[in-house]
Amino acid sequence: MNRRRVVITGLGVISPSGNDVETFWESLKQGKSSIGPITKFDTSDFDVKIAGEVKNFDIKKYGFPFMLTRQLDEFTHYAMAATKMALDDSMINLEMVDRTRMGVFAGNCLGGVGFGEKELYNLYREGWQCVSPYQSISWFYTAPQGQISIFYKLKGYSKTFVADRISSDVALGYAYQSIMLNRLDTCLVCGTEAGVFPYGMSLFSSSDVLSKKRDACYCPYDLKRNGMILGEGAGTLVIEELEHALKRNAPIYGEILSFSNNCDGVHHKEKNKNGKKYKEVIESCIRKANISYDEIDYINLDGAALWEDDVIETNVLKEIWGKEIGTVFLSCPKSMFGNTFGAAGALDAIINCLAIKNNTVPPTINYEDQDSNCDLNYTPNKALHRNINTVLQIARGRGGINSAMLLREFKE
Repeated sequence: MNRRRVVITGLGVISPSGNDVETFWESLKQGKSSIGPITKFDTSDFDVKIAGEVKNFDIKKYGFPFMLTRQLDEFTHYAMAATKMALDDSMINLEMVDRTRMGVFAGNCLGGVGFGEKELYNLYREGWQCVSPYQSISWFYTAPQGQISIFYKLKGYSKTFVADRISSDVALGYAYQSIMLNRLDTCLVCGTEAGVFPYGMSLFSSSDVLSKKRDACYCPYDLKRNGMILGEGAGTLVIEELEHALKRNAPIYGEILSFSNNCDGVHHKEKNKNGKKYKEVIESCIRKANISYDEIDYINLDGAALWEDDVIETNVLKEIWGKEIGTVFLSCPKSMFGNTFGAAGALDAIINCLAIKNNTVPPTINYEDQDSNCDLNYTPNKALHRNINTVLQIARGRGGINSAMLLREFKE
């Protein structure tokens, strides 16, 4: 059986760096930080003071009915707004699509903590009679997938993935496989997160992955790194079987070549310090794509900004490429807007599409003091204009879950 080719035809973004694709990309090209003091709530009682917040977002702008949006948490608002943008960008006419062959694959980590927090307060202060009936559907992880499917009347195979920082990496990977294996023709892939609320920050703060310094910046691979900065937002991609896209003259950002994921099989507070499974997932992804290592122009890194994690990632790349790793462009664009956890993979994939389209490597910002154990060229602080044809996207989550995906400039 011939393998079906899968291409990306639409992009939509809600992020701290901008609430549309153009603004988002321009901010990244400029190496601009969109991280700052939390403004959504009083952080006096919290160790974490800094985040990448979405600004100037109003769900009313996107044309969804108020009676619908009032039922939903912000993470679903972000997802639906990004999805509308991606559909518009793809120029797809849903009236001409077989909606039984179009699915929704979503990833997130926290669910609707903002809506849930408010209703928990109502329960505590006023009693169960004052809890919104929409609480039961608004907080749940599958809310974005379900609401997008219902609103656009999509009836194809669909899934939601909750896998820490690789949630939407896995969503995109499994959506790709579903089209490749002829289960779907078209898919909306969304990653979303809205955790900058007291409840959400409490959950993340207790996990010891976020920086607790008052003057914190997100500085992966730097000697002063001390943890991630939480970001929020959403990214949606429209992906299609190639012939389906060509028949409707769709804009094509790139082709998905392969996807791999695996797990270290350790407790979520432990690490596989030799990076063995991380190395395996990268090698598996490249092997599936049937390309050589020297064909990869750019690697979009995980960049956890955790002391051991960055060293492990650096060593894995050295083990795979050897001295040739110096010829590959590397960076962690998340350093500009925060680690968006459930949305991170989708936003990374969008960045990779734009890197290919614009032949530009976005930088790793806040890289100033070199750690001798993290001594690769991470594209510090300034974007580079280079020919980018093939991009490797790699990511990890707590508990040793790993993923890798290859994207390439589309060529018939």
